[in-house]
Amino acid sequence: MKKIALVATIVASVIAVPAATFAQAVVTVPSEVETYVVKEKTPSVTFQGDVVVGTALPDTVVLHPVPKHDTYSYAVVNNKRVIVEGKTRKVVKVIE
Repeated sequence: MKKIALVATIVASVIAVPAATFAQAVVTVPSEVETYVVKEKTPSVTFQGDVVVGTALPDTVVLHPVPKHDTYSYAVVNNKRVIVEGKTRKVVKVIE
């Protein structure tokens, strides 16, 4: 019986940790921010590595401000438009 309880605890931990991490990473970006980013004509820069939600972009990637939304900036990286938190430089949305 103790083995079953131990296995159940381990399985619950393995499932709960990624779920909690994912829940923290979800950010709802206002639609007007996404609309602005899509319309802007900004050249792409190259970044070594995957551009995914949670990635912090290095200082070498120039971030562009989003008018009326000081929380967000954007960049075009590896031909993908990304919305980032300006203070942390972390990607909060990748627009495919």
